[in-house]
Parts: sequence; structure tokens; C-alpha cells
Amino acid sequence: LHERMAITIVRRANGVDAKRIVMAGGDSQGAWQLRARYRSGSLDAIVARSRRRNLAIGLGVLGLLGASFVLVIVSAQRQQRLARQQMEFVAAVSHELRTPLAVIRSAGENLADGVVEDGEQVKRYGALIRAEGRRLTDMVERVMQFAGIASGARAQPRAPVDIRALVADVVTATGADARERGITVNVRQHGAVLAVVGDADALRSAVENIVGNAVKYSPGGSVVDVSVGSENGRARIRVVDLGLGIDAADLPHVVKPFYRGRRAVDAQIRGTGIGLSVVRSVVDDHGGELLIASRPGEGTTVDVLLDVAH
Repeated sequence: LHERMAITIVRRANGVDAKRIVMAGGDSQGAWQLRARYRSGSLDAIVARSRRRNLAIGLGVLGLLGASFVLVIVSAQRQQRLARQQMEFVAAVSHELRTPLAVIRSAGENLADGVVEDGEQVKRYGALIRAEGRRLTDMVERVMQFAGIASGARAQPRAPVDIRALVADVVTATGADARERGITVNVRQHGAVLAVVGDADALRSAVENIVGNAVKYSPGGSVVDVSVGSENGRARIRVVDLGLGIDAADLPHVVKPFYRGRRAVDAQIRGTGIGLSVVRSVVDDHGGELLIASRPGEGTTVDVLLDVAH
């Protein structure tokens, strides 16, 4: 070889090139040149991919934090709304209890003080006390029913229930309240006996709430129609009134606990907002269907569909 000729020796190991340059006729030690190469490609590309990955992770974390923040706000608003409805419920129940208690106390004091001595007047006072006592009993029972449903403690044995007879009994029981306001409750029954396997007390409570609402929200002198029949192999209970009606915005919510429609609140009609909630729970528990249709100012139609026992 020429004495100025360079000899290059290359070694490769683990992605590292080692080059030794030895000049012919020169120092045998020569000089080493090291060139490092990353196995996965360009180092710039690796850095860029790492940055994109970190950015994606950061955006994902920010998205999760944002979603969590929104959920916290929604939950807080829901809790505030529920707390407000519960306070309104307590106020409504207190008012419902206070009125009949005041009437009973006043009538009792008049009787005890001898203010009323005529036999007919005594009978009227007795009837008044009995009616207000019934109102108190109904209120307590509704609250207990709602509490039982909310806690899941209500579990009664099931047996065949004659729906026609049950509805007739409910209409008879609510007749006194309707007559006081000059409201006529008509009952129409179609077809043969309709039996439903279920909890008789719970079904009675549901029908009482529906008929009671129809009477309560109807103007004096109007008519409430109650019909019992069959539809597509199911028992159907329909209650139609000519009362205030329910606004379209309120209609999806009237079956929620403590909820009261704007028209009922504006008209200052007493109520607790648990009646239709009880109805929905009872109907759902029996595998039935609850349908509510209403036109503001024209009235409301409530249908309950239940499977017939075979």
C-alpha cells in the first residue's frame, strides 16, 4: 500500500458504528470515529412522536377534568332542586295537616263549651269532625305509602283483584268530597269481570290518587268520568276531568316525587306532589302502563293499563 493510503476498519454493534482510520505507515493506534444511530429511526421523529403522545394524554386528562367538573355542577344543581322540592313538600304537608286540625279543634271546643246544643247542629259538627279526620287519615296514609315505596319496604302478597269492584268502591269513598263541590263522578264499566293479580291495597291507593286528583283539580259543578274496560287483552282504567290541565313542559315531570305543575301552584290548590309518584310506582310494580294526556285549561285524561289474570 501507498504510505499515505488510509485503511478504514468498521465495527457494528447495537446500532452504533465504530470507525477506525489507520494511516498506512503511521501510528498503528489510529483514530476512532463513533457514529450513533437510534434503531427506531430519526431522533427528531422520535421526539415529535413523543410530543404528540404527551399532548394527546394532556388533552385527555383535561377532557376528563372538564367532564368531572360538569358532572359536579349538574349533581349540585340536582341536589339543590331536590332539597327545594323536599322543603316545599314539608310545607305542603304541614299546611294539609294544619287546616283539618284547626277545624277539628274549633268544632270540638264549640261542642265542649256548649256553644252548640241543637241536635241537628251537633250532628253537623260531628259530620264535620269525621270528614276532617278522614282527610287527616288519607294524608298520613299517602305519606306512609310514599315512604314505603321510596324505601322499598312495601312488599304485600299478590292475589286476584276485581278491578271493577275496586274502582266502584273508590268512587263511592270519594263521593263526599265531590258532592261538597257539586262535582258529579260518573262510572262506566264495560265487559265482563276484570281480575288483576296484585296488591289490592296498593292498587286501591293508585286509583284513589287518580280519582282524588281529578276531583281536586276540577272546577265546581263539573263532571269527572271514570271508566273500566279492556283494551288489547289488558284491563284499562280511565279517568277524565275538565280541570286545570297540565302544561306540556310539566307533563313529563308530574310523576316525579314532590313535583307540582305550575298551574296547580298558581291556583293555590293544596297538594304534596307525591300522588302521581305513588301511582307510577304502583303501576310499574304491577307491570302496567301509566298514560297521562292533558290540555291546559281543558282537562286531563289518565289511563292505567294492567295485565289481566288468566
